[in-house]
Amino acid sequence: MDSRKRASDTEEGLARAELIENLKKNRLFSLQEVAIMLNISVQTLRRTIDAQKIKTVHIGRFVRIPTEEVERFMKGEKTILTVKEASELINVSVAAIRMLINSGKIQAFRLAGNGPFKISKSEVERVIREGT
Repeated sequence: MDSRKRASDTEEGLARAELIENLKKNRLFSLQEVAIMLNISVQTLRRTIDAQKIKTVHIGRFVRIPTEEVERFMKGEKTILTVKEASELINVSVAAIRMLINSGKIQAFRLAGNGPFKISKSEVERVIREGT
């Protein structure tokens, strides 16, 4: 009888652990939490949401991001590139990318006031398509 009880306790414990894991997986994160996970600012995260690259859930006036979306975004292709990565993708020099940024032919942004430029992958793909 003790062995049956231990077996059912073990099964119950495993089921409980599985339920807890599912609860963790179905969690909704705040923008601040996701920004920390992705190592970006909340403002950059908001721009990413506005570009419809991350789906959100609205609960009243609160904006939340489901776990699945965070995982999908983190597993997905890199969507924000450095100047060097963009230059390698287009097969031009870093200086050429900087000239395109300065001339306004490539839209870039800075995460910090005067930090390094970042370029969205979709912007690089646009430049490749248009041959700018």
